[in-house]
Amino acid sequence: MNVRAHRSRQIALDRCLQLLEEAQVRGRVRIDGPLGASLRRHLERAGVIADHRLEGRRIDRVLDDIFALQAQLLGQDPEDSRHHNGS
Repeated sequence: MNVRAHRSRQIALDRCLQLLEEAQVRGRVRIDGPLGASLRRHLERAGVIADHRLEGRRIDRVLDDIFALQAQLLGQDPEDSRHHNGS
């Protein structure tokens, strides 16, 4: 993967994290329709196809998934990324 594509994927995943964390700050526990659609767009930009619906999923679980994707992108063990979410 070239540097530009790698950076683009990182930015898209960072944006997903930002959206999820903002939703948590607003008191949301689960992903609603508009948030799910926005996350799906950013995940597609990151080259990830959501294999299931995001709507209704717990935000903390999706955060864990995004951290694991970032770890894979950085060549780290996905378990190393769990410290970001306090797990």
